[in-house]
Amino acid sequence: MEEITKIKNLMLVLVAVLLFLNLLIKRKRVLEVKKSKVTIVHDTIWKTKVDTLKVQTIKYKKVYVHKNDITKIIKDTVFLNDTVNYEQARVYRDTLINDDFEIYSFDLVKGSLLDSRLSYKLKVPKEIITTKKIEYAKSYSNGMYLFSEVGGNSTKFDNLSIGIQYNRKEKWFASYRINLNELNQPTHNIGIGFRLFN
Repeated sequence: MEEITKIKNLMLVLVAVLLFLNLLIKRKRVLEVKKSKVTIVHDTIWKTKVDTLKVQTIKYKKVYVHKNDITKIIKDTVFLNDTVNYEQARVYRDTLINDDFEIYSFDLVKGSLLDSRLSYKLKVPKEIITTKKIEYAKSYSNGMYLFSEVGGNSTKFDNLSIGIQYNRKEKWFASYRINLNELNQPTHNIGIGFRLFN
């Protein structure tokens, strides 16, 4: 009986020493706070396309053009007062539209080509993929755990125990366990372990 009391006192001292060491280590330790890493990837794809603008020459509108200044165009005869200085001409318009741009053509013809213009409007490229990846920094902390065990085999039930376990940043641990199945002769267990794999 005296031997059991010595073992209990030894276990109690060991647990007290572990708690004391934990407090000292926490005071001296400088906290290393790792920030989470955020990666944002934008993937913009420019598509290179070759397209042909075939200007249509079938549909046209009749207009009246000043003989000396081709920028003066009258679209309807209702507004035409000066028939001497204006001549009849044809305007051919066409449009090519796709996902990336729009092209507009304008041709003014009176027997021969008087004026020709191409204008375009570019569209903003589409953003195809936006990926946001957040990698959280691993953080480990010390901890004291209370645990219990129940067990046995097919012939008898011989393990009913309670214990405490101290984990040091998931690198190593120390534990104490007492088997309470036989109260007059409890079994005391001390354990220590280390992490094998990350």
